[in-house]
Amino acid sequence: MKKTNELEKRANRANLKYRKEKKALIQKVPTPILYTRKGLIAQQSTVDYTGIIAPNGQGIAFDAKETKNKTSFPLKNIHQHQLNFLNLFEELGGIAFFLIHFKSIYENEAFKTPLNVVNKYWDGEERKSIPLGDFQTEWLVPIDSYLK
Repeated sequence: MKKTNELEKRANRANLKYRKEKKALIQKVPTPILYTRKGLIAQQSTVDYTGIIAPNGQGIAFDAKETKNKTSFPLKNIHQHQLNFLNLFEELGGIAFFLIHFKSIYENEAFKTPLNVVNKYWDGEERKSIPLGDFQTEWLVPIDSYLK
């Protein structure tokens, strides 16, 4: 079963704060589990978080990713089904992104990364990662209040 990382723990606390303040209702999507004779097997899920944002009830979906890498974000950390889900969510009018935390560089901030950046590298053949230089500083948000 997937262990909750520090980024997800902090996002969970932020989501609780947003809920109490009635700014948003964003929930962690549990990983589906298959019970077999050999034990528990984690199944493919959608993304880490989905919900709605006040005041208009716009949908939000995102996946939280961490890396220790200091120069780029490895695309192997993203699964095809996650990218497909977020692309469709955005096409249908929702807010969708990857919250990417370079934990060796930015202790309290993460990049609220637009899908078009991830898609650019996902569809390209030349790289297996997104260079840190392609992450724009205006995407940096405090992890504890990432909706700002």
